[in-house]
Formats: sequence, C-alpha cells, structure tokens
Amino acid sequence: MTQEITHFTIDMTPYEDRTRYEPMRLKSWPRDDAAWERVQKLKPTLDSLTVDVIGGALQWAVEEGEAVVERMARSSIIREQHDYRASINSIDCDNVTTVSWAATADPIRDTYALDEILPGDVYIYNDVHGSCATIGHLPDYCIVIPIFGEGRLIGFSQVFGHVTDVGGAVPGSWPIRSTSIYEEGTICPVIKLFNAGVLNADAQKIILRNSRFPGELQGDIDGFIACARLMERRVLELIDQYGADTVEAAFYAIMDRCENDARAHALPNIPDGTYVGEDFIEEDGISNKPIKIKYTIHKDKDRMVIDASGTGSTAEGPVNWAMDGRHYIKWLGAFLAGEAGQEILVNEGMGRVMQMMIPPDTVLSARHPAPVVDRMECMLVMINAYTAALAKAHKGNVIAGMMNIQLYGIWGHDDDGNEYLYREIFGAGSGARPWADGTDTVDLVPHSKNLPAEFIEQRYPIVVERVGLYKDSGGAGLYRGGLGYLKDVRCLADGFLSITAYRTVFGPFGVNGGKAGLPGVCWINPGTPDEVKLVHRQQMVPVRKGDTVRITTPGGGGWGDPLTRDPDAVRLDVHRGLVSPESARDDYGVVLVDSGNPRHPLAVDVDATTDRRRELAANRAPLKLIERGEAFNKMVEEGLIEVSDFDDLAYDESGNPVG
Repeated sequence: MTQEITHFTIDMTPYEDRTRYEPMRLKSWPRDDAAWERVQKLKPTLDSLTVDVIGGALQWAVEEGEAVVERMARSSIIREQHDYRASINSIDCDNVTTVSWAATADPIRDTYALDEILPGDVYIYNDVHGSCATIGHLPDYCIVIPIFGEGRLIGFSQVFGHVTDVGGAVPGSWPIRSTSIYEEGTICPVIKLFNAGVLNADAQKIILRNSRFPGELQGDIDGFIACARLMERRVLELIDQYGADTVEAAFYAIMDRCENDARAHALPNIPDGTYVGEDFIEEDGISNKPIKIKYTIHKDKDRMVIDASGTGSTAEGPVNWAMDGRHYIKWLGAFLAGEAGQEILVNEGMGRVMQMMIPPDTVLSARHPAPVVDRMECMLVMINAYTAALAKAHKGNVIAGMMNIQLYGIWGHDDDGNEYLYREIFGAGSGARPWADGTDTVDLVPHSKNLPAEFIEQRYPIVVERVGLYKDSGGAGLYRGGLGYLKDVRCLADGFLSITAYRTVFGPFGVNGGKAGLPGVCWINPGTPDEVKLVHRQQMVPVRKGDTVRITTPGGGGWGDPLTRDPDAVRLDVHRGLVSPESARDDYGVVLVDSGNPRHPLAVDVDATTDRRRELAANRAPLKLIERGEAFNKMVEEGLIEVSDFDDLAYDESGNPVG
C-alpha cells in the first residue's frame, strides 16, 4: 500500500514483496541478467557462518585500509583526528560495510557508462553538488576504485577524508562568511585520476596547484589510494577463496541482515505513532537568526518515515547540507540500531527500514551553488531533532541534547616566514542518559581525538598551556550532562584566528526536567584587561605574539530533575572540580560544608540541603520535557523563534506528565 504524508507519497511496500531493492538513484547501470540471477539464487543458500566470515573479512578490510590512511596521510585533521572514512560498495553503489560516515560510489555511475569502468581506474572528486549527495563539503576529497572479479565488475572500494586546504577565500578552505560554494575552494568533478592504471598527471597538477599546502594534499591522496587498493585486494582474496558470485551474494545477504535485525529488534521498541521534534542552528555566519530543523516521525510496525517538512529554507551562509534522505538515514540508522539492545551492523539495509523525505531548497537539501562548508551543524542539529521527537515516543527516556563538534584554527607565518595552519576539531559533552551521566569531551567523528600538545608544539608556533574540562558546562539533572573542553593555547607568532562554534548563545537541551548544557565560548587573553569574548562564527580575527586563546566547548544537556540527584554524587562532582559549589547550591539544591577531613574536605549538610531543595522546588516553573535554557526561552518570548514543544511537560516514573 502507499501512505500519504503531507505533500509526499511514500512507498510503504514491504521489502519482501519487492523483486529487487531499488534505492533512490539519478542513473542506473544495465545489469548482467545472468549474473544477477545467479547471485539471487545463491543468496538464500548461503549459510550464516559463510556470511559471518565474509562480512567480518570485509569489515576488517575497511579497518585495515583506514589504518593505512592514518599512517600515510599528512594532514593533521586526518592523521591525528581521524576525519576520514572508508567503505566497500556493491555494484549498485550500496554501502555493504558500516556507513555512518562513509560516502558511496554513486557519482561514478552517474558520470560513466558501465563499459567505461576499467580495471586499474582510480576516480577522484570533491564536487558536493555533483556527488549524488554523498559528500558534504569541498575539503572532503573522495577516492573510488572499481573491483573486478572473474571478469566482471562486482563493487567498489571507497575512501574520503578532510584535507587541509583546497583553495578558496581563506586558508583551510573554511570561509564561514561564504555565500557561494565557489568561495569555498576548488571544485573537482568526478574524473579518472588513473585511467586503466595510467596516471592523469595534468589533472594531478591542477588539483595540487589549487591547495595552499600541496605537499599535505599529495600525501593524503596517496594514502587514500593505498587504502582503496588494499580493500580491493582483500575483496579479490575473498573471490579467490569463495568465487565472485558467492562474495556478491554475501554483499546482499549482509545488507538483508541489517534490515532484518533492525526490523525485528529495533523498530518494535518505538511505539507506533506520529511524533514531532525540532532543534535549531544558532546562526548561519551571515544572519544571527536561528534556523529550524523539524522532523515529523511516522512509525508503524514495518518502518519509520521521517518527514522534514517545516525545516528552514536554504541559508544564505554556509551551514547548508546538499544531501538527500538516503544519506541522512546512514546517520540516524545508528541511533535506531541503538534501540535494539544488541549490536547491529548499520549498512545500506537500514534504508529499507527507515525513509526520510526532505522538501527541496531547505537547509538540508541545498542546491548548487549554495555554500555548504559549515554543514556539520546541520547533522548535529538533525540528531537533536530526531532525539526530541523520540523523547515524546519514549516519554522522556532518551539521551539529552549535545553539540559535539567545534572547529578552531590559527593561520599565519612563523618567525622564519613559513606558513602554518594550526587547526583542531574539538569534542564536547554528550547528553545525559536516563540511566547515567553524559560522557565528557566526546567528538561525533568516530575514533577522533584531540591533538596532542607535543604534536602541536612541534609543528606550530603554539604553546599549549592548559587542557581540561569546562567546569559547570554539563546540564544539571538527575543525571548530569557531560562536560566540554577548556583549552588555552599561547601564540608564539602573529596570526589570524577562525572559529566554527555551534552553540555559543544557547546550549544543548536537557530532557525530562534536566537543564540545558552551557554553550561554548572563545576568549582572547581571558582574565586580563585586554580580554575579548568571541561568540558565533568568527573569521580571521587578528591575534598577536604572546596572546592566549581560550577555547571552551558546550556541555551536554542534563536528564531528569536535578533536585533528585544523589547529594553525595553532587559532592563528588564538586570535589573533582566538575561542578562549582555555587552550581551545587543553585542547580542541585545541595549545601556543602567543610568536613574537617583533609582527604574528603566536603560534606553534605543534610538539613540545609533538604530546606534548599524544598525552596527551589516551590519557586520554579513546571519541569519541561525539552528544556533549552534561559537564552533560548527569551528568544521564544520575543517572537524570534517558534517552537512546538515549548510547553511540553516532563514525565514521572510512571510515564505521566508532571506539573
């Protein structure tokens, strides 16, 4: 049957009723009918152990390839911070391996005929608007290699990563004031860097000439190619062992397994119904007006459909994402898999369980030549909107809000005249959970880490003076939000500071009575007469030799009523420097006194705490299901933001609204 949702018609035909899964595509290749028939007949005969072995080998090939990238790449954002991802695709350009970040080979199929795909080819591109919605911004260069087995194409190996510089208006190719993608760097459409094993040297020269750091870019591309070649070899080894038909049949069996596991173990844990959630991009680099991302989730026993109607229009600044529903499902599918209570390998099969419908010309579906370099905030806000919707489905039993990527950079020349770009991706506090505090300083980029001080001081005219946790940043709650970073760096040369910060006015939301986390802020020379506080995105702010730059990142939202948190847990947080005594008293209602014990200097004043909590409870507003903080609430009251869940109440332990 079909289910009509707003202005979209969504195919709700059960997958088992289809003869073949047909994902959304711009162009299809003709298939070898005989080979396809063999694969389809073979797939049901594969035993579970064979699928496990081939699936494990494919996943290991990806991890092995990614290790090659880490060893060979020269850009710090790839080598040290792991902003890259690899995958193995079927001939249909479906990701067979984990896909929460990976791109796909679709642009190859959209550009070349099947008979133009040759053994030894290496494809390269970074063209966002020409990538079939598979990559997000120009610094993400993508390498794709076709895999041939027994004389026919059976799939692709693919890897992409965030390189240091691809040209454009500013060093690092991240102009936060851009109004067109042409300001953001050199656009490379899908081309053959190697044609049947022969290097296209002219194309290579053009690509490298348009980077301020060509040596780093060359090293990154070499690492990507080595990664893709290694994955190709591992698949060919499987073909030698099992045969091409069996390996290809296993591709589809692995995707079927994802679908079946999600449908059997994840979907049933979400009540059937319709749920609305939303969150907001704080500003777009041009205008200070927040941009809404809104989801209406329709869930039945067969699948989940996410409708993004009501999402804000394409932004003037670079916060847009030029994606489609298929790409977003790769991200949200990981969250749906978390509903299962067991491990699910998330791959293209998740798209058969979840569908996403996005109207054209929104901030989530921008068209050429819209600027997109700062599109990461869309993803973070999108996840929060999804969580806010499920908070209603689960009566508050979801993780609180978070904003887990912040980007800072200092560009200039050292005393010897050498150009440098110190750039670092920072994590932030994760949202509290219904059973535990949030995790401190988590980066949404898988396996990411902060740059070691030794690495920074060796490569850049920078001294790291302090790295720690941002006290009081975690939202108060029965369970506290994770804390953000606090990092001080001192400049040893003049330069220019750029900031891509996603929560500097209102923090990530709390859930079910929990408070919002603190926003992150940047200072130059904090605590001095020359102190400068920087909010929102900033570009090319002058810093001088001897200046100290302090970076803080947001804390995660809290979960549950903070007045019900164990007073001794609050005492320990204060003792460990995570929460201040003032926050303990004003947010948690916990009064601490000197214990007289030097090993455990703080003690809870039980009577004063009881009185303080009673006082705070009597004078506060009803607890909200989604609490976004005073700064956000003020904008709502002033008519600057319209939000649908402003008056939704938190739930008690029995699942009843409180208030």
